[in-house]
Amino acid sequence: MRHTKRILLGIGMVCTLMIATVYMSRFTHIVAEKEWKVLNGIVVVLDPGHGGKDGGAQSGEIMEDEINLTIAFQTKELLEQAGAQVILTRDGDYDLADKGAANRKRQDIRKRMDMMNAEDVDVFISIHLNAYPNPKVQGAQTFYNEKDEASKEFANLIQNKLKVLTKSKMTSKPGDFYLLENAKTMGVLVECGFLSNPNDRALLVKEEYQKALANVLYKSIKEYFDFLM
Repeated sequence: MRHTKRILLGIGMVCTLMIATVYMSRFTHIVAEKEWKVLNGIVVVLDPGHGGKDGGAQSGEIMEDEINLTIAFQTKELLEQAGAQVILTRDGDYDLADKGAANRKRQDIRKRMDMMNAEDVDVFISIHLNAYPNPKVQGAQTFYNEKDEASKEFANLIQNKLKVLTKSKMTSKPGDFYLLENAKTMGVLVECGFLSNPNDRALLVKEEYQKALANVLYKSIKEYFDFLM
């Protein structure tokens, strides 16, 4: 009888250990999944500036709208790997205005703004390149709506990371852009560099540098929402 009890006790302990092992394995999987998919439930709008007939800033055959779109695609990939839902305002060489629109630029911007202000959107980033008459001016810069404290903090976060990447002394600042002034969602406009500056231009056309910029945008979103969670 005592021998039988020992056998039953042994079987019970084995079963308990098996259940505990399965539970811990499941728990570890859930924790790992949570850590990996840190942006689950976050909706991000990425706005590659310009497109179609509006190529934006230009230097020779180098067009702003093409680089903007490439950076947006690369950022989108990183964000989706982390669990975010990403909406692009455009995914090709076109604008958002209707055919025959009286003012294509105005309608294009308003449609982008409507996508950013959609109810389920958590954050937006409008991606651009800069140009200036003085070719010595260089660096990446982040702009925000001065009336939105959250956007200011988010802009500062991005700008600090851009400083590390670009070695620029530029700081984030309020921007008098239509998108920012009419934004209901937290977001920023990022000028990733100056096509008019030889040093910036040489970097902006390189895939490795474009990926580095995308990584800055991704890490900034991840860090911001990871802190909130």
